[in-house]
Amino acid sequence: MKLFLVRHGQTDWNLAHWIQSSGAAEVDLNATGMAQAEAAAEGLARAGLAFDRIYSSPYRRASHTAEIICARIGGKPVIDDRLHEIDLGDYNGTSYEEAGYIDANIRAAFENPPAFVPHGGESYAQFLARVGDFLENELKPLESKCGKVLVVAHRGVLNAVATILGERDLSRFWKNDTGNCGVDIAELRDGVFTLVRRGQDLTPETVYP
Repeated sequence: MKLFLVRHGQTDWNLAHWIQSSGAAEVDLNATGMAQAEAAAEGLARAGLAFDRIYSSPYRRASHTAEIICARIGGKPVIDDRLHEIDLGDYNGTSYEEAGYIDANIRAAFENPPAFVPHGGESYAQFLARVGDFLENELKPLESKCGKVLVVAHRGVLNAVATILGERDLSRFWKNDTGNCGVDIAELRDGVFTLVRRGQDLTPETVYP
C-alpha cells in the first residue's frame, strides 16, 4: 500500500508567521492556498492516481484542501481527529518570525523540541502517540484492502510520521519541511511503513510511482 501525505495549502497565518495549532482550527486557505490545492488536484489527476481511502484533519485549512482535491479526482474525505496539528495551547496565535518567539519555551518547541514544556496543549510525546495511533490502528489494517491512501493534514503531522518512521530525530523535528500542498510518500509492506520520498511538489508536471 502506498500512502500519500499532503500538507494543506497556504493560509494568512502562514504568511504572518503565526503559530496555528489547535486554536486555529477554523483558519481557512487564502487565495494562494486554494490555487495550490487546485494545482495539487490537477497533478494527482494527470498522474492517474485513484485512492481507495482519503483522510483529512478536521481543521478547515486541511479539510478545504481535501475537498478541492476530491472535487477533481473523486472521493470524499474521512475526517479523523488524530490528524490535527500539534496543540501548542497558550502559544497559538503568537509569532515565530525572525526570532520573535514570546519566550524561550516556545523557541524550544521549534528549535529543541525535547526541551519543550506544554502550556495548555500537548507534549511532543502525546502528539507522536496520537499520529502513531492513526498509522497503527487505522492504516495498517488496510494493507490488504487498499492500494493507495491519501491523507491531507499539517506540517507537524507529516513531520510526526517521518519521526515515527525513524527518518529524523525529534531534535530535528521541524527541519526540511514539506511546503504547502507538497506531498510525502510512504509505503506499507508486511506491516512495516517506509518513507519513500519527502517534499515532492504536487504539480501537473509531476509523475508519481
